[in-house]
Amino acid sequence: MAGIVRDADASTATAALDASKAAFAALLGALPAATSHEGPGVRWVDTGVRDSVFNGVLDVAAEGFADSVGLVRAHFAARGVPFHWETGLRPEPPDSAAILTRHGLRHVEDEPGMWLDLTGPRREPRPVPGLSIRPVTDRGAVREWVRVWGCGAPADVTDRWYGVYSALPWGPGGPLRMFVGYLDGRPVATTYVFLAAGVAAVHYVVTRPEHRRRGIGAAMTLAAVDEAAAAGYRVAVLTASPSGIGTYRRLGFLECCLVSTYEWVP
Repeated sequence: MAGIVRDADASTATAALDASKAAFAALLGALPAATSHEGPGVRWVDTGVRDSVFNGVLDVAAEGFADSVGLVRAHFAARGVPFHWETGLRPEPPDSAAILTRHGLRHVEDEPGMWLDLTGPRREPRPVPGLSIRPVTDRGAVREWVRVWGCGAPADVTDRWYGVYSALPWGPGGPLRMFVGYLDGRPVATTYVFLAAGVAAVHYVVTRPEHRRRGIGAAMTLAAVDEAAAAGYRVAVLTASPSGIGTYRRLGFLECCLVSTYEWVP
């Protein structure tokens, strides 16, 4: 398959994770109300959605980094729309964190970027009795996915996420393949795999709090990477939360970088 990343190490996995994030941002930029922007050495997307997750930078050069931060910050300040900025995926000046905070962005989190060779032997998790994992195939299932992902988040948050994800090219055979995990018939977990930029990016492996530490997250992750392998992909990438990193390590994922997220909110 043309464009598929066939061999990876820490360096190529980091570049692939960056490219995948840029591809997803470009997907957001194609939404009906979204706009894409380009300045000297920087590209960003503004969906207009009042959630920083859906607005941010696709690409930025190390040269002129401070000017780029100022340009993007000025754009979103004029719009009154929150945005995020990630570092650790591409060359940046050594004082990038200070530059971002000086422009009013708040450090949110640090998460290791990780990768997995999908052609190697799989480390199977233990079976979870009563768990079934189903692909999202209709808008009702998208709504269910968002509710489970939210783990009790306010309705205005889940409504915003549903508005975005229901408009993306989700579904079997598309680039965005979403899954809901059901325990004894009740929805308890989510994940999705985004097939773009030559790699499979696994995101939002979420289990409702009352069902955690039972192996459900590992099963959801495995469902996503198996979907990617069946589609011909050879490398999976993700960023790991503190609660998920142990699971990913046990499944064979290796660390390749540290992704720091900053956020600006009007």
